Amino acid sequence: MEIESKKLEQEIEQALKSIPKEFADKLKNIEIDLEDSLPEKNGSILLGLYQGVPLKDRSAVFEPLMPDRIILYKKSLELVSKTPEELRKNIRDTVIHEIGHYFGFEEKDIRKRGF
Repeated sequence: MEIESKKLEQEIEQALKSIPKEFADKLKNIEIDLEDSLPEKNGSILLGLYQGVPLKDRSAVFEPLMPDRIILYKKSLELVSKTPEELRKNIRDTVIHEIGHYFGFEEKDIRKRGF
């Protein structure tokens, strides 16, 4: 299922609005980018990627020079989504999954929570 980049950006904004306030208030110096690619890792399609230093690994005086970054992969999300509802859910789940990495959660912990 294909989606226009503008619509995908709107869905990302909706996903961000769904994050509980106690977590949303702690999101600082982070950007979310959209890439039109279909990357793989270990034979699996990547829907998103977190790049940065997780909050739990920062010291009180640590201030990153560059913002942390979450990348969402448009072609990957389109490939695994068959309906608009499924695409919306995959976008939300991927945003929340990558934000979990921002907070320092490991892959198994995030997946255990259903993301």
